[in-house]
Amino acid sequence: MKKLIIYILCVLICAFSGLFIYKKMQASPYEQTAVPYIKEVLPLISTWQPELLDDYMATEVLERVLPSARINLMETLSRIGELEKIDKVQFKYKSAANELPDVTRPVVTYQLDTLYSSGEVKVTISLLDKGDGAFSVYRFNFQSEALTP
Repeated sequence: MKKLIIYILCVLICAFSGLFIYKKMQASPYEQTAVPYIKEVLPLISTWQPELLDDYMATEVLERVLPSARINLMETLSRIGELEKIDKVQFKYKSAANELPDVTRPVVTYQLDTLYSSGEVKVTISLLDKGDGAFSVYRFNFQSEALTP
């Protein structure tokens, strides 16, 4: 029985270690490019101006979302207030975007702990990797008590 418990613990430790290493390997190519891009683009998005959002969103996304919906979204998000600081940027996962036939591009997702004038906000932002260190915003999510009805 004691050997079985030790065996199970070893398997669990190896599995979690492998998962950690895999996640680190996925994140490492983006640390020098995606994180600075996020720190550049989030303050601009947080001005809540729809025309600025249009400059940074992936064209594949802009084609699917009506301009009036983007304006309404920015008006709603403006209740969060002004961005005061970005505390923590954490890699979550890497996936793929398949908008075009026979074309798959990486999408990297990060979670941020931020502080806005309304309080703490969890931001999840996904970036479409356009290659050569260039990105565009693929999707984002703001979780804040200021947005609750």
